[in-house]
Amino acid sequence: MQPWPLRLGKFLFRFRSFTPLPLILLTFIFFKPISPSWLWTAIGLAAAFLGEGIRVHCVGYAGSGTSGRESYLKADSLNTSGLYSLTRNPLYWGNGLIFAGLLTVYAQPLALAIFIVFLFLQYHFIVLAEESFLREQYGPDYEDYSRRVSRWLPLSGPYAPPGRPFDLKKVVFKENDSCFNLLLTALLILAWKESFFSGRVRQPLVFAGAAIILILIYSWIKILKKKSAAKAAA
Repeated sequence: MQPWPLRLGKFLFRFRSFTPLPLILLTFIFFKPISPSWLWTAIGLAAAFLGEGIRVHCVGYAGSGTSGRESYLKADSLNTSGLYSLTRNPLYWGNGLIFAGLLTVYAQPLALAIFIVFLFLQYHFIVLAEESFLREQYGPDYEDYSRRVSRWLPLSGPYAPPGRPFDLKKVVFKENDSCFNLLLTALLILAWKESFFSGRVRQPLVFAGAAIILILIYSWIKILKKKSAAKAAA
């Protein structure tokens, strides 16, 4: 039987897309925003979009069967170029910036601090499980890579340009969920903050219209993805 940190890491990896949701809900219930200033919003959105940009770069240049959203450990190849040449876990940096950015938009420093600690602990155990898996699968190649590139610290080595072209179609299909969640959550937070500080949402049609547009685009991409998968399987 594997040590408990690896078993915990596998469990958290399986549910990594859902584990932050209860904490986000508790934030809305127990933590109130401290300021209506648009400075919080601007800084938060900048951080969140930077995080999504990191995800887009990683997914767009990653090899097939890697950097996916599967609920099980999988790596058909070893990513060592692009942002993976600067840190072994750029996707988790992207995720962390997205969540931290959204909580900054919410303007609640204490909730932000708690969330950062939660993400660090979660990703710590997930990475332990991933590294154990990669060592078994790639042996000396992964050991060499891990010696050259830091687990977390960016810019630990020279940047190695990606060895494959950017796959825009892959990004559109794979990052549809992440982009939709980011933008819709940002809209909900802004509407909640406006209601909290002003007593009402002053332009509800603007928020509702933006949400409807996001849902339509999200659904359209989902349909295209299913059609593409069915065509590839035929």
